[in-house]
Amino acid sequence: MLPLFVVTGAFLVIGAVLIGTGILPEERAREFRSLTDVSIASDMKVIKEPTLDDNIFIYAVNDVAQRGIDIAQGDARVKQILDESKAKEATVTIAAVQPTVMTDRQSGKLLHSSAGQVIITANWQLVEGSLYSEPKNPTQIANKKVESHQQIWNILVDVDKGQVTQVAQQADRVITDTARSNVVRSDVNMFVPKAVLIGAGSEISWSNPSNLPHNVVGSFNQTTALDASSTTAMIFENTTDSNNNNNNNTNLETEEVIAIDSGFIEPNASWQYRFDKEGVFNYLCTIHAEEGMRGTVIVTRSSPSS
Repeated sequence: MLPLFVVTGAFLVIGAVLIGTGILPEERAREFRSLTDVSIASDMKVIKEPTLDDNIFIYAVNDVAQRGIDIAQGDARVKQILDESKAKEATVTIAAVQPTVMTDRQSGKLLHSSAGQVIITANWQLVEGSLYSEPKNPTQIANKKVESHQQIWNILVDVDKGQVTQVAQQADRVITDTARSNVVRSDVNMFVPKAVLIGAGSEISWSNPSNLPHNVVGSFNQTTALDASSTTAMIFENTTDSNNNNNNNTNLETEEVIAIDSGFIEPNASWQYRFDKEGVFNYLCTIHAEEGMRGTVIVTRSSPSS
């Protein structure tokens, strides 16, 4: 049996070597810098863009989160949610917002947890108690009672095991308002009305009576009414930032497509835009996109009859 001082000396020598080479976990942790050694991978993917015939918008914040959508859509409970929303002719948004994917800058390895989250939002509206299923000219619904309903479900998934672990529904949100001509109300995560039909040369004003900032961001696709049912495209890369407040921002503008960005519409403020040509404007509030805050403006050649 070795003497105690020999064993103790051996441990001290081994410890010194480990500390000197930085092999100990404590030493590695001391050198770890979260902001420089790891970066968050952000690659938003639009999986399905909405059309007037099929008003479902699906996106994921990264490739791993997208797996959560595939898993959720295979769950019987989620299928029932989507079927019931379709029966209400609701505007549906499916957003995969977790997990966050990080990249180790030294090894290039992708890091993420198995906890995925998918948010499903269904918005539908009633005008004087009747389902508001087709866009109308604002003058047709002016001074009428509009009820906006919103349901949100949080779907938790295990992206590694490929299964839904929890389906939780938030309390229903209902906003009641009186419609005004050529005004879209930007309320708590809902645009009211969600879709309007106007003539070329008309102006729409987005008011914000809520206590939250909102914006109006999307693409105005200058197409004919016959093509409106298949018109898509919603999100552009250069959207609202703190230096772009209440200004028209037409980034990525082409002859047929105009990118529109209102900038932040602060509480109790409003923003206007004039549509001089016919087309379809699909837009959203980028601040509350995952809560399904989006809308549509359809512009016809002549003003629709009131």
